[in-house]
Amino acid sequence: MATTTFGEYLDRLGGTSVLRVIHMTMNGIAAVAGTFLVIMGTTSLLDMFKTFGGTSLPIFSIILGSLVVLISLVGIVSSIKRSQYMFGTYSGLLTLLVLFQLVVLLVIWLRPYDVESRLTDVWERLYKNDPDSIRYIEKDLKCCGFESPVDMAVPDNCATKKHYGFSTGCITPLQFQWHHRRNAALWAGFTMVGAQIIALVMGAELGRRYRDVRQGYQRVPGRAEGSPLLRANA
Repeated sequence: MATTTFGEYLDRLGGTSVLRVIHMTMNGIAAVAGTFLVIMGTTSLLDMFKTFGGTSLPIFSIILGSLVVLISLVGIVSSIKRSQYMFGTYSGLLTLLVLFQLVVLLVIWLRPYDVESRLTDVWERLYKNDPDSIRYIEKDLKCCGFESPVDMAVPDNCATKKHYGFSTGCITPLQFQWHHRRNAALWAGFTMVGAQIIALVMGAELGRRYRDVRQGYQRVPGRAEGSPLLRANA
């Protein structure tokens, strides 16, 4: 009689093929969103944004994105291996991560933040201590001064000086950059959490089916005695 592997028996009797595909797809989406957070955090550490936003948020973004990618890969491997025990570990880690992410997203979304005041304080500090950074910002954003070309501009005549000649202040493009990054982080975060919640539900259902089907598999003639699930359950 032909040997029936646990995976073949599970797919035929448990109907898990579609669930596994959905589970791996959702983990893939979460991994992509996590990678986006890592890239965004790394980029923020290397450009002028860290001057205004500090380094805490980019570093947090890199760490969180890396955790998401790692746990998503564990979920994908769990689906491929059809391991109930890996699903248990994955589900526990993902549940904690999802709860933490929801708290962080709600804080970022709901917490009021005086962006203009923050930008003003940093610009004043740069104007006094690091005028070269202001020159770089003005050239990069094609602006002069803070609120206008005569407001803490470097050089003072940057509105008419060669290689500058910009007629608008820098506060508007700076605010746009700030809100653009905040909104991008929120979209990536909510997309990631949504995919993770679906993956968590699919993973729980897969784990339940694996548990229910395993007992029936042990009575199938010609079963694969070397199944890692059976060895682990021995």
